[in-house]
Amino acid sequence: MIALRVGERLKTLRGLRTQAEFAAALGLNQVQYNRYETGKRLAPDRVLERVGQECGLRPEEVVWGPASEAGLAPDETGEAVAALVRLLDPESLTDLYFFLKRKTEDLALRRQLEAKQAHSALEVLRRRSA
Repeated sequence: MIALRVGERLKTLRGLRTQAEFAAALGLNQVQYNRYETGKRLAPDRVLERVGQECGLRPEEVVWGPASEAGLAPDETGEAVAALVRLLDPESLTDLYFFLKRKTEDLALRRQLEAKQAHSALEVLRRRSA
């Protein structure tokens, strides 16, 4: 179900371009892109990021649409996600699990990297102040 939703958004964002043209702009081949657009495969983060760059959107806007289109206030987001989860079949829940797992792993890695960068910057400041 999630893959179908993302596929519908990809088709909308592609606009009048052919799948081959849009896929080429994303650095993909048409067959691979078709699997994402038809919902046969869930597009990975890197593809959603490329689509966002191509269309001038953030990756979450690629999936959900602009905030005004989604019509959700920030405090309604949790309720909307819970409602969506209740609609998912087991295979889609598995897809969602792995998607969220990867996102949290990416976030943890980014934070580790940011912490290392901050630590390095502090060391530079300490050496300069000594």
